[in-house]
Amino acid sequence: MAACLVVALLASGWAVAHPGAPGPSAASPTPSASLAISPVVSPTPSPTPTPTPTAAPTGTPPPVYPVVDSCDPSGVPGAIAVPGTGSGKSGAFTLHVPILEYHRIVPVAEAGDSLPGLVVPPTRFSAQLDALENAGWHTITLAALAGDLAAHTKPPARSFVITIDDGWEDGYTYAWPILDHHGYVATYFVIAGRIDRPGFLTTSELQALVAAGDEIGDHTMEHVSLSQQKGTLLTYEIDAAAARIAQVTGVWPESLAYPYGGVNARAEAAVAACRELRIAVVEEETAPEKTVAGSSPGSTAKPVAVKTARPRMLVAVETWANRFAVPRVEVQPSMTPTKLADLLPVLEAG
Repeated sequence: MAACLVVALLASGWAVAHPGAPGPSAASPTPSASLAISPVVSPTPSPTPTPTPTAAPTGTPPPVYPVVDSCDPSGVPGAIAVPGTGSGKSGAFTLHVPILEYHRIVPVAEAGDSLPGLVVPPTRFSAQLDALENAGWHTITLAALAGDLAAHTKPPARSFVITIDDGWEDGYTYAWPILDHHGYVATYFVIAGRIDRPGFLTTSELQALVAAGDEIGDHTMEHVSLSQQKGTLLTYEIDAAAARIAQVTGVWPESLAYPYGGVNARAEAAVAACRELRIAVVEEETAPEKTVAGSSPGSTAKPVAVKTARPRMLVAVETWANRFAVPRVEVQPSMTPTKLADLLPVLEAG
């Protein structure tokens, strides 16, 4: 009884000495009391979150960049220049690294008026990569392939390249999470003049992709066939696009994809003249058209020249000599995961 009275008097005295302050409470125990009456519970471990590219908040106005019609790295101060832009080692050296070509990774219902053959649903894309990962395949960027060619270095077995053309925003919203899930990287070929336009990759998304280890490549300023261009317009489409990508991402592009596969000797020379570019890809390798003379049976008409269908001859071959016209394989939505997994070893074998 005496002990209880002493405790009550002490508590009353504390309250008088500290008017307005909360007194001891069961809801707010002192640290020592908490440790004495509460068992120590270890926090439940949570999985490490997967790194996710971070884009700028919606509504942020896109930056405005001046046009730099030059591949000179000094034209974009601060952008990382391409290392080792000189010639490769002498002597024959050939690689057989499969290069896959995609355009849109998006549900068909969201593809608008895109050609059906260019639209691979995310579920199909994911299943294709599942099959390749299960078969032991891993990715490198096209820039890494160029570096291997220059150094005469063979990448690890079962290396392949994923390229995604045109710079649609679904390359970030749909394709990137699937790539990241598999630990894969890709080379995104963007149309530089469409960056930050509705439906296309934004500045912040491109920067996030670069931070995640992906490569951003040159796909010209306005997606024109380079084989149809001449003079200053030809160099503008290549050089100004490369400089714009350097402005946006802080890294000069090392690779280019010819829009529509339009390549000839003039276009190839113009790409090679941009010293920051080290490699360029065409749509796909095909056998040449055959022209034959003939007429229908029983016809009195003279034989006429007709063109046969061009059989596709899918190959994977990269040399220093052909590095500005490297073939790649277009992956259509009809390509099953099993067929793709069976195709890559054939391409790698040459």
